Amino acid sequence: MTPPCPIERHLNQPVPDWAPLVQAASPLLFALARRHDVRDPEEFAFQVLRRALAERRCWSRSGLPGRVWLCGLALQAARSASPPHLSGTAAS
Repeated sequence: MTPPCPIERHLNQPVPDWAPLVQAASPLLFALARRHDVRDPEEFAFQVLRRALAERRCWSRSGLPGRVWLCGLALQAARSASPPHLSGTAAS
């Protein structure tokens, strides 16, 4: 069996330590923030991690890998934080 990813290790702790979780998850969260043109990537990462810690029992029940679950939270946050991208020309 493969060892859990660092994100999973930190989500599994009874009292998670912010610093190692931030270190483990930041590259992923900042990449998603860039991809979705989030205005404040640091605030975005903080909000996603805060929600992840608050809802980590939902993760354990989901059966998803921790990284996938965190991506889902981040995508939800990114969609609500960035304006929709419109394609084509506006109708007159």
